[in-house]
Amino acid sequence: MRASPASFVDSPLKRQDGNALLSCYFPLGDPEVPVEMIDVYAEQGVDVLEIGLASSYPFMDGADVRASMARADRARAQRDLEAVLERLARHRNAPKALLMCYADADHPAHEAPGFWQGLDSCLIVAQPGDPLAQGLRAQAVAAGVAPSEFIGLPLGDAALTASRAASFYVMLQAGAGLTGPRTSLDPDNRGRIDHLRAGGVSAPILLGFGISNGTQAKAARALGADGVIVGSQVLRAALQGARCLAALLKDLRGGLDA
Repeated sequence: MRASPASFVDSPLKRQDGNALLSCYFPLGDPEVPVEMIDVYAEQGVDVLEIGLASSYPFMDGADVRASMARADRARAQRDLEAVLERLARHRNAPKALLMCYADADHPAHEAPGFWQGLDSCLIVAQPGDPLAQGLRAQAVAAGVAPSEFIGLPLGDAALTASRAASFYVMLQAGAGLTGPRTSLDPDNRGRIDHLRAGGVSAPILLGFGISNGTQAKAARALGADGVIVGSQVLRAALQGARCLAALLKDLRGGLDA
């Protein structure tokens, strides 16, 4: 098991057992994935619940997430988020709550700054330098929410600067293209992670995009990642029911802990 950087020792995400982090997607407001399904995430050792806010233009997401977002009623976003946070609060060792969203002009937080209340972190997906993203991030930070950063490919100076600002975690795109399960993990991620660390990034670095099973999660750990983020495959499993979701999460957790 790879040792975490010294700065990671004091991270709010540090696991007591020292193992890698597992962040998994939950589709906010998707009527086909009820809020009660959050209990499965909590019971299977998920560290971060990545709560996906529906967007009218999810330009980085593949077919699975796009279809889920299309089913969600964005007008209910705040009520749905409150229901998610209430469900998490029932668990003694609940996953941290991270809101993943796009920098949309009609983002609910523009009209309701209290939208961020109760969240541990936010991850705002946008083009570099997007003023809407900057405004939303500042609003969230003012509400006490720790910023995470999505770093897409190819890596550049702007990505390195953004990564240094993350205090929760950095989501590093594990492969080019849209989200969705893949059959392999790019070995070049080792060099990308090393580049970010050498550039002064202190937050945990998690690989996301394409990771879909415990074997790939273990491989990500071997490449130097502090954990993984799994979206589309978790969504597919959740749509098949609690038993299927539990089996996948157990496999992912086992791969990280091996």
